[in-house]
Parts: sequence; C-alpha cells; structure tokens
Amino acid sequence: MTDGERKVGVFICHCGGNISDVVDVNALREFAAKQAGVVAATDFRFMCSNQGQAQLQETIKEKGLDGVVVACCTPKMYEDMFRETAKDAGMNPYLLEIANVREQCAYAHRSQPEKATEKAKALVGAQVAKVLRLRALEVKIAPIHEGVAVIGAGIAGIHAAILLGNAGHKVTLIEKSPTIGGNMARFDKTFPTMDCAMCTLSPKMNQVFNHKNVELLTYAEVTNAVRTPGKFTLTVRKKPRYVTDDCIGCNRCTERCPVSTPKSPVKVESEWNMGLDLRKAIYLPFSQALPQLWTIDADHCFYFQRNRACRMCANVCPADAIDFSMQPEEVKVEVGAVVVATGYRPFDATQVAHYGFGTYPDVYHGLQIERLLSSTGPTGGKLVKKDGTPPTSVGIIHCVGSRDEKYRPYCSRVCCMYSLKYAHLIRERTGARVYNFYMDMRANGKGYEEFYQRVASEQVGFVRGKPARVTDVATSPEEQGKLMIVVEDTLAGVTLRVPVDMVVLSTAMEPGDVDGLLASLHLDKTADGFVKEYHPKINPTDTAVKGVFVAGCAQGPKDITDTIAQAGAAAMSAATFLGSGEMTLNPLVAEVNPDLCRACDRCTDACEFDAVHIDPQGLVAVVDETSCEGCGKCTVVCPTGAITVRQFTKPQIVASIDALAPKAVAP
Repeated sequence: MTDGERKVGVFICHCGGNISDVVDVNALREFAAKQAGVVAATDFRFMCSNQGQAQLQETIKEKGLDGVVVACCTPKMYEDMFRETAKDAGMNPYLLEIANVREQCAYAHRSQPEKATEKAKALVGAQVAKVLRLRALEVKIAPIHEGVAVIGAGIAGIHAAILLGNAGHKVTLIEKSPTIGGNMARFDKTFPTMDCAMCTLSPKMNQVFNHKNVELLTYAEVTNAVRTPGKFTLTVRKKPRYVTDDCIGCNRCTERCPVSTPKSPVKVESEWNMGLDLRKAIYLPFSQALPQLWTIDADHCFYFQRNRACRMCANVCPADAIDFSMQPEEVKVEVGAVVVATGYRPFDATQVAHYGFGTYPDVYHGLQIERLLSSTGPTGGKLVKKDGTPPTSVGIIHCVGSRDEKYRPYCSRVCCMYSLKYAHLIRERTGARVYNFYMDMRANGKGYEEFYQRVASEQVGFVRGKPARVTDVATSPEEQGKLMIVVEDTLAGVTLRVPVDMVVLSTAMEPGDVDGLLASLHLDKTADGFVKEYHPKINPTDTAVKGVFVAGCAQGPKDITDTIAQAGAAAMSAATFLGSGEMTLNPLVAEVNPDLCRACDRCTDACEFDAVHIDPQGLVAVVDETSCEGCGKCTVVCPTGAITVRQFTKPQIVASIDALAPKAVAP
C-alpha cells in the first residue's frame, strides 16, 4: 500500500496529566495532523478509558481508518487492549502501533518540556511512517489443551492447585522434594497472629493430597518443556525412592539404618532441620510429610556406595517395600497452562563472613531458629546453645544479605517482621534479653505495626545500626565467653559492643535454583534472579509466555499473606486462560522469502526457541510459527535478508528511522 492510499488516525492520550503536563499535546496533535496519510488527529484525557476507546472506534468507522497510532504509555500496558478495540471496530488489529510518549518523553524529560515535545513529535512521526507500510496480518486461533501443571508444592503451589482443582481443572502438582509443604512447613509460628504454622498448612496439605482433581508428583523435577499451540508438554523426571507404595510407615528401616549412627563414618545432615542434626540414609523428612513414603538417599546409602554391603532396611522391613532396583522414570505431562511456584531459599550467610556464621557455633540463620523453636525441631522447641544451656541474651541482626549492594540490593520484605517474631518467642520461652539491630523498621502489613508495638513493650531492645562484626575476642572480663556484636548506634552516635550468648541472622530471601526450568519455559528473570512478571502492576501473575503464570516467592520476596493472595490470583488467571478454550497466536513472527534463502543454517543456529528448521527437500528455511517468539535474532544473522519478522521488515524499520532522523539511512 502506498502512502496516499492508507488512512491513518493519530490518538494522543493526556494520561491524566502524566503526559500533557510535560508534552505540549496541542502542538503534538497539530504536528500529527500534517503527516502524510493522517486523516484524523485528536487527543483525549484518558485514551484507555471507555470513552477513549469508544472515540477510537467511532473515528475508525467514521473516517474509514486502516491504520492507527496511539501516542500514550508503554505498549506493555495497553497495546493488546487497543488492538482488540480496533479489531472490534472492523480494522485489522496489526495495523495499529503505539508511540510511547510517556516513559520515553514525559517521564524521561520532565524538566525539559520543549525537548520532550520535539521527541514526542519524532516518535509519532516514526510510527505514522511505519503504519503506512504495515500489511494486514491474519489472526489465527488455536485450541487450548485441558489441564494445568503447578510447579512447586509450597504454600503458593498448594493453594493454587486447590483453587484450580476446585474449579474443575485437572491439576498436576510437581514437587522436587520427597514431600509437599515447602519452607512454611519448617516454621513454628506465623506473624503477626502467632498462629501455629503447621495448624494452618497441614489442612491444606491434606486437602491437596486427597483432591480428586490433583495428581501429585513428588521427588520429581521438570527437565524440559516443549510448547506447541495451546499446549505445553513437560518432561518430568521422577527420582527413585527405592521404597514402594507397600510401605506401612513402621519406621523400622530408619531405626536400623547404620548411617549417621555414633560409630558410622558417614554423617548426613538433615535438610529438614537445616543441618542442625543428622538423618539416616532412609528417612521420612518429618512426621507430617505427605506422601507418607520413606526415601533412600542413594548418595549416602551403604548398599549403593559400598557395593551392596548393607541391606539392613530390606531385612527389617515387614512389608517387603524396599526395592533397590528402582530406576529414574520420565513422565510426559501435557497441559494447557503452567503455574510456576518454585518459592525461595535463604541467603547463604557464610558470604557475610564478619558475622561469624559457620565460625561461631551459636550464630544461626533465620530458618535454623525456626527449627530450634519448633516442637518438631531437633531440640523439641527448646532454644538452647550448642552446649545445651539456654541463652541469657540474644542479638538479632536484620537485613543480612539484603539491602546491601555487595549481596542482594533488594528488601526481602519479611525480615523485620520475622525478627520481631523471634524476639517475642525468645523472650516468652527463655526470658533472655533480646536486642534487635536494624537499619529501618518496616512493618507495613495488616496488624504488623500493632505487632511491632507489642514486641517493643516486651522489654526487647532496639539498636538502630548495621553491626560491623560479630567476634568472640574479649576486651574486658565481662566479655569473656560471649559473642560481641560491634555496632554504631546511629541514633545515639556511639559505638557499642553488645555481649550476647547467641546471634540470629535475619537472612534475605533469594530465588531458588531454577535457571534450567526458566530457560526451558523461555521465561525471563529480573536482575535479582526472580521470575519476571509481564507487568508488575497490571499483570503481576502473567509472564511474557502466554499460558505460563507465576505465584508466590518465585516472583519476589513476600510474606505468607501476600503469597496466598498472589497464588489465588495466579490460579484465577490460569483458570480464565484455560476456560477460554482457545488462544490467539502471535502473528508477529519470522517468515522466510524462499527466493532469497540459501539454507545456510545460520538462522537455525541463532534461534533459541528451536522454531527455524531447514527443509531438506526444498533447501529452504522453514519457521514454526507456533514456537517463534518474533525476537528477530534470525534476521540479524541472515546474510541475504531472506528471513524477516512481520511488521519489522527492513522497509518498515527504515521508514521509522528516516522519520526520526531524515537522511540518516542510506537509500
């Protein structure tokens, strides 16, 4: 289509002043009206409102528009909505482009309104030039496969699975550990109500375990994911437990296992109790674990490590449930949607060496204190030092690893509150003096400020300052046998040496080891390593991959309340997606001009999505449109220009650049 045939409309949004307070909207509208092909140029206070969209549709119909430029905010916000609006008015939705004059002009040049206006004119002009050269694309629809996979069975994954199951969807809940429950199952109490954590979690564990619509795959990991139109095929590797379903839970195998006994040369730290005690080679993680299936740790079992030297568990098992011949098993799971709920892991406190974790035996990180305070923990809920005596004084250091450019620059959002929880429990159970060392006290949840005031009234000490170090070097007789927390009290302006018996490090939350999973699903990460949501405000549970949603701490640090809320939102998003029954395929993908293609294979090497292949018969590159993400890497490496991304062809891009900087591109 030539410039003289297409009728383009330009719609400028004030964004309630976010744009119009900086950019001269009148000047921008007058500029747009003078551009070739533009037959209508208007502005509106909120183009995203019902009235704004109605005006867009009326103008399309009245003027017979077959091209639209909306000058507004980032296309991530409302591009899909505006395209749907244009489609409803009878226009091909892919003849609409967004000119981002908010983030790229008004926000970026707030103190330079004249330059912001000139830049906005250039951006609008460039998009008009591009729209004149766009071609209408066919909208293709694909059916969505039934079922959803939830990856991760902590509280977020459990809650999402229950909701999806209740909605009638078939759910496959995949957990890499031998049991469901996640980190919350390790907690003693939950702030600010001080409810028993397991009393809250255990009913949900039982509900999801017995749910008729939920299939549970534990001790299993997703090793690969293949996406086809409306369907994900996950390859799940189930690790062998070497214990069959005939197990009756008598525990005789664990009692007789020779690993981690006083005479055994092999000691295995308990992952469940965060290394505070030992476990056997055959074990149940904790008494309320689900499923109630014992597991043999082959890496430490004498049968596997010492040429079948030990069969003690098999010999004492009355149910004949030990099967050393079990092998890993691969399972294919076909679903229409995926919810990623892979949770978090605690920051490795050994990285902050000056706090003495791993050096001084009575320095613990947060999850270890949870286990020491829990009635199911290694001490039965009694907080004691390594020598078995209760502490008389405890120092709790906030923000260990978080809000620190050396380690994790972000705030973990929960450290202040769980530090207050520890202070309350330690005071309540031991009567010890407790000191909190904090930078800022952040208590911004429902009931959190009240809990802070409650703990402050319990004779808990607060020192505003980030400790410089923890040391056992005494400088006076009173410091002998104590751990000294050296800190500058920034309110009093003095340096303190605070003697304590025990130090608790309130460590940051950081993303789990899920890089392989995210790469397999083609999910992006934030700079912090968490799953990147599609938009942090309006799509916090969506990802850039249609049909994949994120829940809980996989997206970023959050408390249990927010985790539950977001898991519910992710379940609703997934249910809505599945309930639609079909999805619109992205037409903005690569395509090949066979007359120019030399089948050189460079595009196939460049493609991360395995979407381009060489047809051996025709010796030409072929694009799988359902796998292509339209990233454009193939177009960069193609020596002949045979492969291009629709709506990003060379004439279209050159026209935009030429409008931005006339004569900058050689003819």
